[in-house]
Amino acid sequence: MQHVKAPISPPGRLKVRTIDPENKARCVLESARQLFVRKGYHRVSVPDIVQDSGVSTGAIYNLFGSKENLAATVQAETMKDFHAMFLERLRDRESTYDKLHAFAEIVFEVTEKDPTRMEYLLFMRHADFLEDMPPVCLTEPFRLVRQIVTEGMSRGEVKQGDFFVSAVSFTGIILRAAQLNLQCVLPRPLSELSAEFIQNAWDAIKA
Repeated sequence: MQHVKAPISPPGRLKVRTIDPENKARCVLESARQLFVRKGYHRVSVPDIVQDSGVSTGAIYNLFGSKENLAATVQAETMKDFHAMFLERLRDRESTYDKLHAFAEIVFEVTEKDPTRMEYLLFMRHADFLEDMPPVCLTEPFRLVRQIVTEGMSRGEVKQGDFFVSAVSFTGIILRAAQLNLQCVLPRPLSELSAEFIQNAWDAIKA
């Protein structure tokens, strides 16, 4: 019986298995955020994340080490992405109103296009599972809002007073509008009401 040798692939044509840890990490982070919002952090297990993301248990532990580290990364990346979008939108914005308008634009756009991300920001009780993480109001995007308000006071565009109170007065109206939209309470789509919400927020603090 004649034995036939299997053909040998020419050099340069061997199939190479591609491993993309960055893509795996993104899938895991997105799945974890959605599951945390849907079920609550303490009710989500690593097997739940494996099933939802399609990424193996071993890969998840290699990437993040533990569920706690994964949760901390979800929080950090969510705020980092929001801050990056805010900074990008601030380009060429000169007045205090225009800069705060940029913040409101981002909040409303994320609320409509990626509601799970906004639900995570607004509704998750982060302190229950991330003891060392600051509350959302003390993260970089909100520090930047307070800086904008402080500069607005110095230029006479925002009425004098406590900069923290003024910043909360503006962001409170914007975030409450996003919250009501997520809860399906608004009488019309957020896109139709956004201009009025932004104007009301500005009227609360303008000089």
